[in-house]
Amino acid sequence: MSEPGPIAQAVGRIAYEFALVQPLIPTYLHLLVSALLPIYAGAHASLSRPSSAARPEKKSKKGKPAENDTDTEEEEEEYQRMEGLSPTDALMFPLMAGTTLAGLYFLIKWLQDPALLNKILNWYFAIFGIFSVSRLITDLLDIGHSLIYPKRYALGGMLYHVHSKKKKATPVSSSVKDSDVILSPLPGFLSRVPLPLSLQDFLWADRAMPGNKWTIRMYLHRLIAAKMMIGMHGLAGFIIALVAVMCFNFTDKPWYLTNLMGFGFSYSALQLMSPTTFATGSLILVALFFYDIYFVFFT
Repeated sequence: MSEPGPIAQAVGRIAYEFALVQPLIPTYLHLLVSALLPIYAGAHASLSRPSSAARPEKKSKKGKPAENDTDTEEEEEEYQRMEGLSPTDALMFPLMAGTTLAGLYFLIKWLQDPALLNKILNWYFAIFGIFSVSRLITDLLDIGHSLIYPKRYALGGMLYHVHSKKKKATPVSSSVKDSDVILSPLPGFLSRVPLPLSLQDFLWADRAMPGNKWTIRMYLHRLIAAKMMIGMHGLAGFIIALVAVMCFNFTDKPWYLTNLMGFGFSYSALQLMSPTTFATGSLILVALFFYDIYFVFFT
């Protein structure tokens, strides 16, 4: 019996190595998705109109809404200021993080019993975890709602814009006929499905639901003045985040809750800070590389 050729040996070697790695493929895929998903989602969520850009006018010169202004009925956009990182900040960020981590390490060595410090850190991460996970869940619900009820859709070669308050969808064109107006809250070809009046009103209310928000104001004389708007999605996100963080801290720490907390922190952080330039972002990664080698493994 002759020995197999080099090609057959190479194929056999590849099959053998694949058989060894095959049980670990789900783990590798999970690591890749866990690493890339919060970066992709957070980067896209951080895209917004710059604070220096002019906001679109919503009223005409007479003070009345413009006839062709499709944004008059939309909810007011929430603008958030993103902090830009300079090269100096990119170097100071890992140094400050390393100093804090090393300080915690020596504090634990000095206390001998880190139980009190663990409780303080758990409460600290629990508070920020609630807000981070709440923001993540709220945005996921908003995205899901926008996929079901898009503000604009195409039908029959025409682009329609939905007016939630007027309960109709009109073509985006200069000449609009009454026959072109769609009264169904469903988008696309689904708008041709006949609906009972009660169900139609319910779907219109469901479509307008994310825009209906409560305003919460907090004021302490000469100390703080804050205003926050919250809707049904924000309330649902807060409740889910509160339950998840409570289960994480008081019952068990399974991997899916750990990942959810990590996703929430990463998602929120990417919306608060920007590396501003490619060089600054690369400098941050290089500095964090040495930070991981020295501070993390040392402590």
